[in-house]
Amino acid sequence: MKTSVPQLILVLALLGGCAGVLGNDSGPQVVNAASVERLYGRDWDLKGLTVDGRQTVMDVGATMTITFGPKGHVAGFGGVNRFTGAYKLSPEGKLTWGESGFATTRKMGPPEIMDKERDYLIGLSKVNVAIVAKHTLLLQSDDGSTVLSFDETGY
Repeated sequence: MKTSVPQLILVLALLGGCAGVLGNDSGPQVVNAASVERLYGRDWDLKGLTVDGRQTVMDVGATMTITFGPKGHVAGFGGVNRFTGAYKLSPEGKLTWGESGFATTRKMGPPEIMDKERDYLIGLSKVNVAIVAKHTLLLQSDDGSTVLSFDETGY
């Protein structure tokens, strides 16, 4: 599944509509180096996961999160294990991850949660655009085949 510029605009318009209903004057925004602070100080809960066009059914009992920090540090929880890594955002809004990938703890958990955690980390490594609107964050690949949707914790 390839996402064209019109499809990306449709996603932005849908987020904009939601943002308007929620009272967000700034609307959806592709996050770049100049606006990365919109991600700081917020914990994001994974609500939807599609990797290479295959949607993963989320498990109600598995919390998966991500938090972006200043100085290019990212951390989160994959359902069983914690992960950390590095990221950069270009002035044009391209999201890149550190060359060494993500470091994770090595706990074992239920196989179905471990599978979803693996999908989550694979999905993260494939996304390169971040779009934020009010309390919603979308991370997606250029071709739209991988999309991770998050809600800000508490919303």
